[in-house]
Amino acid sequence: MKNLYKLFYKGIISFKNTFRTEWNSIKSDKAVASTFLSVTLIILVVYTYIYSNQIIKEVPVAIVNQDGTRMSRDYIAMLAATEGTKTITSFADLEAAKVAYYSREVQGIVMIPKNFEKNIRSGRQTTITTFSDAANMLFYKRVLGDVTAVNGYFSAGISIKKEMAKGVSFDAAQKNYTPIKAISTSLFNINSGYATYLIPMLTALIIQLVLLMGIGLLSGSRRENISTHKEFPRILSRGGVISVLLAKACLYTLIYIVIIPVQVGVVYTLFGIPVRSSLLSIYVFIIPYIFSVVFLGISISSFFKRREDSIVFLVLLSIPSLMLSGLSFPVEGFSKFYKFISDIIPSTPGMNGFVKLTQMEASFLDVLKEWNHLWLLTIIYFVIAAISLKLRAKKEVILKKGLEVNS
Repeated sequence: MKNLYKLFYKGIISFKNTFRTEWNSIKSDKAVASTFLSVTLIILVVYTYIYSNQIIKEVPVAIVNQDGTRMSRDYIAMLAATEGTKTITSFADLEAAKVAYYSREVQGIVMIPKNFEKNIRSGRQTTITTFSDAANMLFYKRVLGDVTAVNGYFSAGISIKKEMAKGVSFDAAQKNYTPIKAISTSLFNINSGYATYLIPMLTALIIQLVLLMGIGLLSGSRRENISTHKEFPRILSRGGVISVLLAKACLYTLIYIVIIPVQVGVVYTLFGIPVRSSLLSIYVFIIPYIFSVVFLGISISSFFKRREDSIVFLVLLSIPSLMLSGLSFPVEGFSKFYKFISDIIPSTPGMNGFVKLTQMEASFLDVLKEWNHLWLLTIIYFVIAAISLKLRAKKEVILKKGLEVNS
């Protein structure tokens, strides 16, 4: 019992010393300190500002009116009245519109064929041809969506007028044209805004990127200076690595307890991004997320021989982390291999749970699956981090002795 108490007491002292040493390292390293401030806050503000308009409006579209009749002009007027499309009618033919399109003056082309009004009045089907760049999904969706909506309203107007000409009332004619009334309700992201979709994901991803970068930079410095075993001497003692790892994880968690309210409470409020969860729920959820990322960072930092290596690694990791989260592309479309890679990256359950909490008004029970997933990753990476940290400290001791002998 006495030995157990002694071990516990040493663990507490080691925890405090590690906490203090790590905090001093963060403060004294300008690159790490600026990473937490600039990447966590400034980049989030910049990205949120860029997408603050939420939806694309007044996309320039070239109109090629080969008919020139009143009905074709009515169609153009309806398209111009939409929120997302700005019609430009100064094109005599398709070739002129193509020149404007390839020079990026317009983002789409709508062509009204010859005999547009004549065919409609004689009961023959006519065709509206739309060209839009599918490589840019935002412009493509905007142009195609507006043209499709106008086509529907224009066709409905024609059919209803024909029915009314036969003596049918407006209400009856409307019901005959649309026997099924569709009511579409957007859930959560009511305005279909791009910022509301992207920024919560980016917020959760930034937590992982910043932690991995900060831990990688500090680890690279210690490896260059061969100072890990000096700064954390308890690593080589029995059970000492546990207190060291827990102290590091707790420190970074406290840092984010300060940062998260600024991100969610200030940045989101300034740019009108909704938050549908309490701060307490977010805190409870991100604890295993931060722990798992910290232990992952310590595990992989053994491969960083220099400080700069961590930055290169994160550049390679950031985009795959977003793509494999299942939010930009459905997980069901992944192969088994990529599904496995997705499952072992903390940002996957971290981003999904964070988005559910802040945007989908989920209760904590609804994110329990992601929360448990993060705790599982925490345990796995804790074991790997403990082994890698202990091995590195032992290697440094051997290396230091070899340098002393040679000197």
